[in-house]
Amino acid sequence: MNNLREQNQNRMPSKDEGVKSTQSQLIDLPVAELLKRLQSSPDGLSKAEAERCLSQYGYNELPEEKVNPFLKFLSYFWGPIPIMIMIAARVLPV
Repeated sequence: MNNLREQNQNRMPSKDEGVKSTQSQLIDLPVAELLKRLQSSPDGLSKAEAERCLSQYGYNELPEEKVNPFLKFLSYFWGPIPIMIMIAARVLPV
C-alpha cells in the first residue's frame, strides 16, 4: 500500500490537473493581483494592442463552408431512416 502512495506522489501531474491547479490559484487572487499577473487592465486592451492583435491573429471568425445545394438535397436520402422508409415503400428491393 505504501508503494502505491509513493508512486502517486512521484508521478507527473496530468495536463488537466495542471490546468485545474492553475485555475484554483487564479481564483483565490485579489482582482488587482490577478490583473497584474495576467498583464491586463480593468479597461481592457488599448487601441494599439487591439490593432496589433487584429493584424497578428485576424478577425475572430470561422471560414464559411460552401455546400452544393444538390448534394445537400441528395444527402437527405442517405442514412438508416430514409433507407428503411424506401424498403418499407418497396422502392428498394431487398
